[in-house]
Amino acid sequence: MRFIRPDGKLKLALLLMAWLFVGTAVQAQPGKSAKVDGVVAVVGDKIILKSEVEAEYANWLQQGNEPNPEMRCVVLDQMLTNKLMIRQAEFDSLEVGDDEIDMQIERRLRYFISMIGSREKLEEFYGKTVVEIKEEFKPQIKEMILAQKMQDKITSNVTISPREVQDYFSKIPADSIPYFDAEVEIGQIVMFPEVGPVQKEFTIEKLNGIRDRILKGENFATLAILYSEDPGSAKEGGSLGFFGRGDMVPEFEAVAFKLRPGEVSQVIRTKFGYHILQLVERRGDRVHCRHILIKPPVGNRELEATRRELDSVRTKVQDGRITFIDAVRKYSDDEESKNNGGMLTNDNAGSNSFTIDQLTPDVYFAIDKLQAGQLSDPQPYSAPDGTRGFRVFYLKSRTRPHQANLTDDYARIQTAALNLKRIERMQDWFMKAKTKTYIQIDDEFAACDNLKRWQ
Repeated sequence: MRFIRPDGKLKLALLLMAWLFVGTAVQAQPGKSAKVDGVVAVVGDKIILKSEVEAEYANWLQQGNEPNPEMRCVVLDQMLTNKLMIRQAEFDSLEVGDDEIDMQIERRLRYFISMIGSREKLEEFYGKTVVEIKEEFKPQIKEMILAQKMQDKITSNVTISPREVQDYFSKIPADSIPYFDAEVEIGQIVMFPEVGPVQKEFTIEKLNGIRDRILKGENFATLAILYSEDPGSAKEGGSLGFFGRGDMVPEFEAVAFKLRPGEVSQVIRTKFGYHILQLVERRGDRVHCRHILIKPPVGNRELEATRRELDSVRTKVQDGRITFIDAVRKYSDDEESKNNGGMLTNDNAGSNSFTIDQLTPDVYFAIDKLQAGQLSDPQPYSAPDGTRGFRVFYLKSRTRPHQANLTDDYARIQTAALNLKRIERMQDWFMKAKTKTYIQIDDEFAACDNLKRWQ
Protein backbone atom coordinates (compact mmCIF):
# COMPACT_ATOMS: atom_id res chain seq x y z
CA MET A 1 0.00 0.00 0.00
CA ARG A 2 1.41 3.32 -1.03
CA PHE A 3 1.48 6.24 1.40
CA ILE A 4 4.70 7.93 0.25
CA ARG A 5 4.62 10.95 -2.01
CA PRO A 6 5.68 10.09 -5.57
CA ASP A 7 8.48 12.67 -5.71
CA GLY A 8 12.28 12.54 -5.45
CA LYS A 9 11.97 9.77 -2.88
CA LEU A 10 10.97 7.46 -5.72
CA LYS A 11 14.43 7.65 -7.24
CA LEU A 12 16.00 7.04 -3.86
CA ALA A 13 13.80 3.98 -3.32
CA LEU A 14 14.83 2.51 -6.65
CA LEU A 15 18.48 3.10 -5.95
CA LEU A 16 18.04 1.54 -2.55
CA MET A 17 16.58 -1.47 -4.28
CA ALA A 18 19.67 -1.73 -6.42
CA TRP A 19 21.78 -1.53 -3.30
CA LEU A 20 19.78 -4.24 -1.56
CA PHE A 21 19.80 -6.53 -4.57
CA VAL A 22 23.54 -6.70 -5.21
CA GLY A 23 25.52 -8.96 -7.41
CA THR A 24 24.95 -7.97 -11.01
CA ALA A 25 25.62 -4.28 -11.32
CA VAL A 26 29.19 -4.58 -12.54
CA GLN A 27 30.27 -6.87 -15.35
CA ALA A 28 33.81 -7.92 -16.15
CA GLN A 29 35.41 -5.91 -18.93
CA PRO A 30 37.20 -7.62 -21.81
CA GLY A 31 40.86 -8.13 -21.01
CA LYS A 32 40.37 -7.18 -17.37
CA SER A 33 38.57 -10.20 -15.97
CA ALA A 34 41.42 -11.13 -13.65
CA LYS A 35 41.34 -7.70 -12.03
CA VAL A 36 37.55 -7.22 -11.87
CA ASP A 37 36.57 -10.75 -10.92
CA GLY A 38 39.60 -11.64 -8.84
CA VAL A 39 39.25 -12.79 -5.23
CA VAL A 40 39.88 -9.87 -2.87
CA ALA A 41 39.09 -11.59 0.42
CA VAL A 42 38.68 -15.04 1.94
CA VAL A 43 36.75 -15.90 5.12
CA GLY A 44 37.19 -19.58 5.87
CA ASP A 45 35.77 -21.29 2.80
CA LYS A 46 33.94 -18.14 1.66
CA ILE A 47 35.31 -15.78 -1.00
CA ILE A 48 34.55 -12.18 -1.94
CA LEU A 49 35.09 -11.06 -5.53
CA LYS A 50 36.30 -7.69 -6.70
CA SER A 51 33.19 -7.41 -8.89
CA GLU A 52 30.97 -7.74 -5.80
CA VAL A 53 32.74 -4.87 -4.06
CA GLU A 54 32.57 -2.75 -7.21
CA ALA A 55 28.87 -3.49 -7.62
CA GLU A 56 28.14 -2.27 -4.10
CA TYR A 57 30.30 0.81 -4.63
CA ALA A 58 28.61 1.58 -7.96
CA ASN A 59 25.19 1.38 -6.33
CA TRP A 60 26.36 3.68 -3.56
CA LEU A 61 27.42 6.24 -6.19
CA GLN A 62 24.03 5.89 -7.89
CA GLN A 63 22.39 7.09 -4.70
CA GLY A 64 23.84 10.51 -5.43
CA ASN A 65 26.98 10.26 -3.29
CA GLU A 66 30.25 11.83 -4.31
CA PRO A 67 33.07 9.48 -5.35
CA ASN A 68 34.96 8.28 -2.29
CA PRO A 69 37.45 5.43 -2.65
CA GLU A 70 37.27 4.78 1.10
CA MET A 71 33.72 3.50 0.64
CA ARG A 72 35.18 0.40 -0.97
CA CYS A 73 36.83 -0.26 2.39
CA VAL A 74 33.49 0.11 4.16
CA VAL A 75 31.79 -2.17 1.65
CA LEU A 76 34.41 -4.89 2.02
CA ASP A 77 34.27 -4.65 5.81
CA GLN A 78 30.52 -5.31 5.76
CA MET A 79 30.94 -8.20 3.33
CA LEU A 80 33.59 -9.77 5.53
CA THR A 81 31.29 -9.54 8.53
CA ASN A 82 28.41 -11.11 6.60
CA LYS A 83 30.59 -13.97 5.36
CA LEU A 84 31.78 -14.62 8.88
CA MET A 85 28.20 -14.85 10.12
CA ILE A 86 27.10 -17.01 7.19
CA ARG A 87 29.98 -19.40 7.83
CA GLN A 88 29.05 -19.68 11.50
CA ALA A 89 25.38 -20.11 10.59
CA GLU A 90 26.27 -23.09 8.42
CA PHE A 91 28.36 -24.57 11.23
CA ASP A 92 25.36 -24.15 13.55
CA SER A 93 23.11 -25.85 10.95
CA LEU A 94 20.85 -22.85 10.54
CA GLU A 95 18.64 -23.33 7.50
CA VAL A 96 16.77 -21.10 5.08
CA GLY A 97 13.74 -22.58 3.34
CA ASP A 98 12.66 -21.80 -0.20
CA ASP A 99 9.44 -20.34 1.17
CA GLU A 100 11.42 -17.86 3.29
CA ILE A 101 13.44 -16.74 0.27
CA ASP A 102 10.35 -16.43 -1.92
CA MET A 103 8.51 -14.49 0.78
CA GLN A 104 11.37 -12.00 1.18
CA ILE A 105 11.69 -11.48 -2.56
CA GLU A 106 7.94 -11.09 -3.00
CA ARG A 107 7.71 -8.61 -0.11
CA ARG A 108 10.53 -6.49 -1.52
CA LEU A 109 9.20 -6.63 -5.04
CA ARG A 110 5.70 -5.60 -3.90
CA TYR A 111 7.14 -2.64 -2.03
CA PHE A 112 9.29 -1.46 -4.90
CA ILE A 113 6.52 -2.01 -7.45
CA SER A 114 4.26 0.17 -5.29
CA MET A 115 6.98 2.82 -5.24
CA ILE A 116 7.70 2.84 -8.97
CA GLY A 117 4.09 2.38 -10.01
CA SER A 118 3.90 -0.91 -11.93
CA ARG A 119 5.61 -4.19 -12.78
CA GLU A 120 6.30 -2.85 -16.25
CA LYS A 121 8.25 0.13 -14.93
CA LEU A 122 10.21 -2.14 -12.59
CA GLU A 123 11.11 -4.44 -15.48
CA GLU A 124 12.13 -1.45 -17.56
CA PHE A 125 14.32 -0.18 -14.71
CA TYR A 126 16.11 -3.52 -14.42
CA GLY A 127 15.94 -4.59 -18.04
CA LYS A 128 14.62 -7.99 -16.93
CA THR A 129 11.27 -9.66 -16.33
CA VAL A 130 10.04 -10.02 -12.76
CA VAL A 131 10.53 -13.78 -13.00
CA GLU A 132 14.16 -13.25 -14.07
CA ILE A 133 14.71 -10.77 -11.24
CA LYS A 134 13.40 -13.27 -8.69
CA GLU A 135 15.66 -16.06 -9.90
CA GLU A 136 18.72 -13.85 -10.15
CA PHE A 137 18.55 -12.58 -6.61
CA LYS A 138 17.67 -15.81 -4.78
CA PRO A 139 21.31 -16.58 -3.79
CA GLN A 140 21.86 -13.07 -2.41
CA ILE A 141 18.58 -13.10 -0.51
CA LYS A 142 19.37 -16.53 0.94
CA GLU A 143 22.71 -15.28 2.27
CA MET A 144 21.05 -12.15 3.66
CA ILE A 145 18.47 -14.22 5.55
CA LEU A 146 21.12 -16.63 6.81
CA ALA A 147 23.28 -13.77 8.12
CA GLN A 148 20.24 -12.22 9.80
CA LYS A 149 19.37 -15.53 11.47
CA MET A 150 22.89 -15.80 12.82
CA GLN A 151 22.76 -12.24 14.13
CA ASP A 152 19.40 -12.95 15.76
CA LYS A 153 20.85 -16.05 17.40
CA ILE A 154 23.82 -14.10 18.78
CA THR A 155 21.65 -11.33 20.21
CA SER A 156 18.52 -13.33 21.07
CA ASN A 157 19.01 -13.21 24.84
CA VAL A 158 19.96 -9.52 25.01
CA THR A 159 17.50 -7.60 27.19
CA ILE A 160 17.48 -4.14 28.68
CA SER A 161 16.11 -2.80 31.96
CA PRO A 162 14.37 0.56 32.60
CA ARG A 163 17.47 1.64 34.54
CA GLU A 164 19.69 0.93 31.51
CA VAL A 165 17.31 2.95 29.33
CA GLN A 166 17.55 5.91 31.70
CA ASP A 167 21.33 5.62 31.87
CA TYR A 168 21.54 5.51 28.06
CA PHE A 169 19.40 8.64 27.68
CA SER A 170 21.25 10.53 30.43
CA LYS A 171 24.56 10.05 28.60
CA ILE A 172 23.30 11.71 25.41
CA PRO A 173 24.77 15.26 25.24
CA ALA A 174 22.09 17.94 25.49
CA ASP A 175 22.94 19.28 22.04
CA SER A 176 22.63 15.78 20.55
CA ILE A 177 19.15 14.87 21.81
CA PRO A 178 17.09 14.26 18.67
CA TYR A 179 14.18 16.47 17.60
CA PHE A 180 11.13 14.62 16.29
CA ASP A 181 8.83 15.97 13.60
CA ALA A 182 5.07 15.84 13.94
CA GLU A 183 3.88 12.26 13.49
CA VAL A 184 0.58 10.42 13.17
CA GLU A 185 -0.58 6.84 13.64
CA ILE A 186 -3.33 5.96 11.19
CA GLY A 187 -5.66 2.98 10.89
CA GLN A 188 -8.26 2.14 8.28
CA ILE A 189 -11.39 0.11 7.63
CA VAL A 190 -11.74 -0.94 3.99
CA MET A 191 -14.89 -2.26 2.36
CA PHE A 192 -15.41 -3.55 -1.17
CA PRO A 193 -18.82 -4.02 -2.79
CA GLU A 194 -20.66 -7.30 -2.83
CA VAL A 195 -21.12 -8.47 -6.37
CA GLY A 196 -24.61 -9.32 -7.59
CA PRO A 197 -25.65 -12.64 -9.23
CA VAL A 198 -25.85 -11.11 -12.71
CA GLN A 199 -22.24 -9.89 -12.57
CA LYS A 200 -21.08 -13.24 -11.20
CA GLU A 201 -22.80 -15.16 -13.97
CA PHE A 202 -21.34 -12.82 -16.60
CA THR A 203 -17.82 -13.40 -15.25
CA ILE A 204 -18.20 -17.17 -15.09
CA GLU A 205 -19.48 -17.28 -18.67
CA LYS A 206 -16.55 -15.15 -19.85
CA LEU A 207 -14.01 -17.45 -18.17
CA ASN A 208 -15.73 -20.56 -19.50
CA GLY A 209 -15.46 -19.08 -22.98
CA ILE A 210 -11.72 -18.56 -22.50
CA ARG A 211 -11.39 -22.09 -21.11
CA ASP A 212 -13.13 -23.54 -24.18
CA ARG A 213 -10.66 -21.74 -26.44
CA ILE A 214 -7.74 -23.24 -24.49
CA LEU A 215 -9.21 -26.74 -24.73
CA LYS A 216 -9.54 -26.25 -28.50
CA GLY A 217 -5.83 -25.53 -28.76
CA GLU A 218 -5.21 -21.85 -28.01
CA ASN A 219 -2.26 -21.02 -25.76
CA PHE A 220 -3.08 -20.48 -22.07
CA ALA A 221 -0.23 -17.99 -21.56
CA THR A 222 -1.28 -15.88 -24.54
CA LEU A 223 -4.88 -15.67 -23.33
CA ALA A 224 -3.67 -14.81 -19.82
CA ILE A 225 -1.75 -11.86 -21.24
CA LEU A 226 -4.85 -10.74 -23.15
CA TYR A 227 -7.55 -11.24 -20.52
CA SER A 228 -6.21 -11.82 -16.99
CA GLU A 229 -6.91 -9.03 -14.51
CA ASP A 230 -4.11 -10.06 -12.16
CA PRO A 231 -1.55 -7.25 -12.57
CA GLY A 232 1.11 -9.34 -10.89
CA SER A 233 1.06 -12.30 -13.30
CA ALA A 234 -0.77 -11.32 -16.51
CA LYS A 235 2.33 -10.11 -18.33
CA GLU A 236 4.07 -13.37 -17.40
CA GLY A 237 1.39 -15.37 -19.13
CA GLY A 238 -0.41 -15.92 -15.83
CA SER A 239 2.63 -17.63 -14.29
CA LEU A 240 2.68 -17.71 -10.48
CA GLY A 241 5.98 -19.55 -10.25
CA PHE A 242 6.43 -22.44 -7.83
CA PHE A 243 4.50 -22.39 -4.57
CA GLY A 244 3.82 -24.80 -1.73
CA ARG A 245 0.87 -25.51 0.51
CA GLY A 246 -0.08 -22.52 2.61
CA ASP A 247 1.22 -20.00 0.09
CA MET A 248 -2.12 -19.42 -1.65
CA VAL A 249 -5.70 -19.11 -0.47
CA PRO A 250 -7.25 -22.53 0.34
CA GLU A 251 -9.73 -22.57 -2.57
CA PHE A 252 -6.91 -21.98 -5.04
CA GLU A 253 -4.61 -24.60 -3.55
CA ALA A 254 -7.34 -27.21 -3.32
CA VAL A 255 -7.58 -27.18 -7.12
CA ALA A 256 -3.92 -26.49 -8.00
CA PHE A 257 -2.56 -29.54 -6.20
CA LYS A 258 -5.09 -31.89 -7.84
CA LEU A 259 -4.30 -30.92 -11.44
CA ARG A 260 -2.16 -32.96 -13.80
CA PRO A 261 0.56 -31.23 -15.88
CA GLY A 262 -1.12 -29.32 -18.70
CA GLU A 263 -4.62 -29.80 -17.29
CA VAL A 264 -6.95 -26.78 -17.13
CA SER A 265 -9.29 -26.43 -14.16
CA GLN A 266 -12.94 -25.55 -14.06
CA VAL A 267 -13.81 -22.00 -13.00
CA ILE A 268 -13.14 -21.46 -9.29
CA ARG A 269 -13.93 -18.56 -6.98
CA THR A 270 -11.64 -16.92 -4.43
CA LYS A 271 -11.77 -13.62 -2.59
CA PHE A 272 -9.86 -12.12 -5.52
CA GLY A 273 -12.43 -13.06 -8.17
CA TYR A 274 -12.88 -16.00 -10.54
CA HIS A 275 -10.03 -18.08 -11.96
CA ILE A 276 -9.07 -20.89 -14.26
CA LEU A 277 -5.78 -22.66 -13.55
CA GLN A 278 -3.30 -24.69 -15.53
CA LEU A 279 -0.63 -26.85 -13.90
CA VAL A 280 2.73 -26.32 -15.60
CA GLU A 281 5.02 -28.49 -13.46
CA ARG A 282 5.17 -30.34 -10.15
CA ARG A 283 8.34 -30.59 -8.04
CA GLY A 284 7.83 -32.65 -4.92
CA ASP A 285 5.41 -30.73 -2.70
CA ARG A 286 5.59 -27.55 -4.82
CA VAL A 287 3.69 -26.76 -8.01
CA HIS A 288 4.06 -24.23 -10.81
CA CYS A 289 0.71 -22.92 -12.07
CA ARG A 290 -0.63 -20.36 -14.49
CA HIS A 291 -3.98 -18.69 -13.92
CA ILE A 292 -6.38 -16.27 -15.53
CA LEU A 293 -8.25 -13.99 -13.14
CA ILE A 294 -11.46 -12.17 -14.05
CA LYS A 295 -13.19 -9.91 -11.54
CA PRO A 296 -16.95 -9.38 -11.65
CA PRO A 297 -17.76 -5.82 -12.76
CA VAL A 298 -18.91 -3.43 -10.05
CA GLY A 299 -21.42 -0.67 -10.84
CA ASN A 300 -22.17 2.66 -9.18
CA ARG A 301 -25.17 1.18 -7.37
CA GLU A 302 -22.99 -1.38 -5.57
CA LEU A 303 -20.36 1.24 -4.78
CA GLU A 304 -22.92 3.59 -3.23
CA ALA A 305 -24.35 0.76 -1.11
CA THR A 306 -20.84 0.01 0.15
CA ARG A 307 -20.24 3.67 0.99
CA ARG A 308 -23.45 3.81 3.03
CA GLU A 309 -22.64 0.59 4.88
CA LEU A 310 -19.13 1.80 5.73
CA ASP A 311 -20.53 5.13 6.93
CA SER A 312 -22.84 3.20 9.22
CA VAL A 313 -19.87 1.27 10.65
CA ARG A 314 -18.02 4.57 11.11
CA THR A 315 -20.95 5.98 13.09
CA LYS A 316 -21.03 2.93 15.36
CA VAL A 317 -17.33 3.38 16.18
CA GLN A 318 -17.71 7.12 16.74
CA ASP A 319 -20.69 6.54 19.05
CA GLY A 320 -18.82 3.92 21.08
CA ARG A 321 -21.14 1.05 20.13
CA ILE A 322 -18.14 -0.90 18.78
CA THR A 323 -14.40 -0.41 19.13
CA PHE A 324 -12.24 0.39 16.14
CA ILE A 325 -10.34 -2.90 16.47
CA ASP A 326 -13.57 -4.92 16.64
CA ALA A 327 -14.89 -3.05 13.60
CA VAL A 328 -11.71 -3.89 11.70
CA ARG A 329 -12.04 -7.57 12.59
CA LYS A 330 -15.71 -7.71 11.63
CA TYR A 331 -15.92 -5.48 8.57
CA SER A 332 -12.55 -4.63 6.97
CA ASP A 333 -11.71 -6.30 3.66
CA ASP A 334 -8.02 -5.33 3.59
CA GLU A 335 -6.08 -8.31 4.93
CA GLU A 336 -2.72 -6.52 5.33
CA SER A 337 -3.95 -3.78 7.67
CA LYS A 338 -6.52 -6.12 9.24
CA ASN A 339 -3.71 -8.37 10.47
CA ASN A 340 -2.12 -5.30 12.08
CA GLY A 341 -5.19 -4.26 14.06
CA GLY A 342 -6.25 -1.99 11.22
CA MET A 343 -3.09 0.12 11.48
CA LEU A 344 -1.10 1.20 8.44
CA THR A 345 2.59 0.32 8.42
CA ASN A 346 5.33 2.74 7.44
CA ASP A 347 7.73 0.48 5.53
CA ASN A 348 10.43 3.16 5.55
CA ALA A 349 10.47 3.42 9.34
CA GLY A 350 9.40 -0.09 10.25
CA SER A 351 6.65 1.29 12.51
CA ASN A 352 3.06 2.53 12.47
CA SER A 353 4.10 6.19 12.61
CA PHE A 354 4.21 8.57 9.65
CA THR A 355 5.63 12.05 9.44
CA ILE A 356 3.32 14.48 7.68
CA ASP A 357 5.52 14.70 4.58
CA GLN A 358 5.26 10.91 4.16
CA LEU A 359 1.51 11.04 3.59
CA THR A 360 -0.03 11.23 0.16
CA PRO A 361 -2.37 14.23 -0.30
CA ASP A 362 -5.55 12.14 -0.12
CA VAL A 363 -4.53 10.65 3.23
CA TYR A 364 -3.32 13.98 4.61
CA PHE A 365 -6.51 15.88 3.80
CA ALA A 366 -8.68 13.04 5.14
CA ILE A 367 -7.05 13.09 8.59
CA ASP A 368 -5.92 16.75 8.80
CA LYS A 369 -8.89 17.97 10.87
CA LEU A 370 -9.33 14.81 12.94
CA GLN A 371 -8.66 14.57 16.64
CA ALA A 372 -7.12 11.43 18.11
CA GLY A 373 -9.79 8.71 18.24
CA GLN A 374 -11.89 10.14 15.39
CA LEU A 375 -12.63 8.63 11.97
CA SER A 376 -12.84 10.28 8.59
CA ASP A 377 -15.79 10.20 6.21
CA PRO A 378 -15.69 7.30 3.71
CA GLN A 379 -13.08 7.92 1.01
CA PRO A 380 -12.98 6.33 -2.46
CA TYR A 381 -10.29 3.66 -2.61
CA SER A 382 -8.66 1.51 -5.29
CA ALA A 383 -6.68 -1.51 -4.06
CA PRO A 384 -3.31 -2.36 -5.67
CA ASP A 385 -5.09 -4.95 -7.83
CA GLY A 386 -7.56 -2.31 -9.08
CA THR A 387 -10.55 -3.37 -6.97
CA ARG A 388 -12.70 -0.31 -6.14
CA GLY A 389 -14.29 0.39 -2.80
CA PHE A 390 -14.24 2.81 0.14
CA ARG A 391 -12.26 3.25 3.32
CA VAL A 392 -12.39 5.35 6.46
CA PHE A 393 -9.25 6.50 8.26
CA TYR A 394 -8.83 6.30 12.03
CA LEU A 395 -6.46 8.73 13.71
CA LYS A 396 -4.99 6.83 16.64
CA SER A 397 -2.49 9.49 17.73
CA ARG A 398 -0.91 12.76 16.69
CA THR A 399 2.34 14.10 18.18
CA ARG A 400 3.62 17.63 17.82
CA PRO A 401 7.24 18.47 16.95
CA HIS A 402 9.33 18.06 20.09
CA GLN A 403 12.72 17.18 21.51
CA ALA A 404 13.01 13.58 22.62
CA ASN A 405 12.16 12.84 26.26
CA LEU A 406 11.61 9.74 28.37
CA THR A 407 7.92 10.48 28.93
CA ASP A 408 6.78 10.82 25.31
CA ASP A 409 9.41 8.74 23.57
CA TYR A 410 10.31 5.96 25.99
CA ALA A 411 9.68 3.19 23.44
CA ARG A 412 12.01 4.81 20.90
CA ILE A 413 14.74 5.44 23.44
CA GLN A 414 14.37 1.89 24.74
CA THR A 415 14.80 0.54 21.21
CA ALA A 416 17.90 2.67 20.64
CA ALA A 417 19.45 1.54 23.92
CA LEU A 418 18.65 -2.09 23.18
CA ASN A 419 20.15 -1.83 19.69
CA LEU A 420 23.36 -0.40 21.16
CA LYS A 421 23.56 -3.30 23.59
CA ARG A 422 23.05 -5.73 20.71
CA ILE A 423 25.82 -4.04 18.73
CA GLU A 424 28.14 -4.47 21.70
CA ARG A 425 27.19 -8.15 21.89
CA MET A 426 27.92 -8.52 18.15
CA GLN A 427 31.30 -6.85 18.61
CA ASP A 428 32.19 -9.29 21.37
CA TRP A 429 31.16 -12.21 19.17
CA PHE A 430 33.15 -10.82 16.25
CA MET A 431 36.37 -10.50 18.26
CA LYS A 432 36.13 -14.17 19.30
CA ALA A 433 34.96 -15.55 15.93
CA LYS A 434 37.66 -13.91 13.81
CA THR A 435 40.45 -15.49 15.87
CA LYS A 436 39.08 -18.95 15.01
CA THR A 437 38.71 -18.32 11.27
CA TYR A 438 41.17 -18.12 8.38
CA ILE A 439 40.93 -14.61 6.96
CA GLN A 440 42.88 -13.16 4.06
CA ILE A 441 42.48 -9.73 2.48
CA ASP A 442 44.14 -8.69 -0.80
CA ASP A 443 46.98 -6.18 -0.60
CA GLU A 444 44.88 -3.82 -2.71
CA PHE A 445 43.00 -2.99 0.51
CA ALA A 446 46.06 -2.75 2.75
CA ALA A 447 45.60 0.99 3.22
CA CYS A 448 42.07 0.60 4.64
CA ASP A 449 42.25 1.60 8.30
CA ASN A 450 38.85 0.10 9.08
CA LEU A 451 40.03 -3.34 7.92
CA LYS A 452 42.90 -3.49 10.40
CA ARG A 453 40.47 -5.02 12.92
CA TRP A 454 40.55 -8.16 10.79
CA GLN A 455 44.27 -8.67 11.38
